[in-house]
Amino acid sequence: MKSKVFLYLVMTFLAVMITAQASQIEIDIMDKVTLKEKIITIRDISQVTGDDDTLIKKINDIEVGKTPWPNNHRRIDRDFFKMRLVSSGIGLSDIVFEGSKAAIVSVEATKITGTEITEKAKEHLLFATQSFNRDITIELENNPGDQWVTKKRDEIYIDASLADGNKNRGNVVVMVMANADGVLLFKIPVRFNVRVFESIAVTKKKIDRHESLTAENVFMARRETTKVSGEIFSDIESLRGKIASTQIVPFAVITEEIIETPPTIKRGDTVKLFIRTENFKIITKGLAQENGVTGEIIKVQNFDTKKVLRGRIVDYENVQILF
Repeated sequence: MKSKVFLYLVMTFLAVMITAQASQIEIDIMDKVTLKEKIITIRDISQVTGDDDTLIKKINDIEVGKTPWPNNHRRIDRDFFKMRLVSSGIGLSDIVFEGSKAAIVSVEATKITGTEITEKAKEHLLFATQSFNRDITIELENNPGDQWVTKKRDEIYIDASLADGNKNRGNVVVMVMANADGVLLFKIPVRFNVRVFESIAVTKKKIDRHESLTAENVFMARRETTKVSGEIFSDIESLRGKIASTQIVPFAVITEEIIETPPTIKRGDTVKLFIRTENFKIITKGLAQENGVTGEIIKVQNFDTKKVLRGRIVDYENVQILF
């Protein structure tokens, strides 16, 4: 009788042990884990095993926080695991922890060096300022720092553009941008001092107002044009027919602001007025009411009818009447 009782107790104990072991969940914590930028779950940093599939899935889906910043790491230890399990309504009595005492989590990231950013900016600046007639010196004003982004290198596209598309000399800012899948990762300003030297038209001597610009009073010289405003002239031929709109001192850089084109016809000039069609041409005389250059439209008065008309200047004495 005693032996039967003992055997019953042994079988009962074994049954309890087997049942306890069957319901037990093991969480095997990984040592080091590198993830894409995301919300970390227990599944990402450990292996959960056991016989209760529903409970395993629930544990695996528990969130434990975000991935760290690039070039950093996050330590998630067993105590943090336990806290998240309890806050998710899971008791700890049937949980067994294995593996590492803590998971060290880092994020998948790429370092874009400050040197690479600078080279991209300089490359764009050289393209924007290239010219066969210019010599350019480029000095870097600031050193951009390294940038970490949570993407693989082959997923990252780096581009550059001038901050001010109309300014490519003096203090110039180039914006360098990194994108991935259409999302802006960073935008960094890189500052340069750009000096420009060109062969341009310069006065040989003093030029009086309304005096013509010719090879006698203008020559070509190499000058720094970094701070010159307005259009400059890269050959003397482009100044043909121009006159000084103000007095110009010797050795001055000639710009569009200090010259002008003299009028082909002046107000008060007597001109020929004509109307031309496919079948006939009528010519009469008139009086210019405005100054104008060839191709411009001015007002003229017919001598005979005294009527004021509009006409396009053809040359110094002919105006084609418009209707």
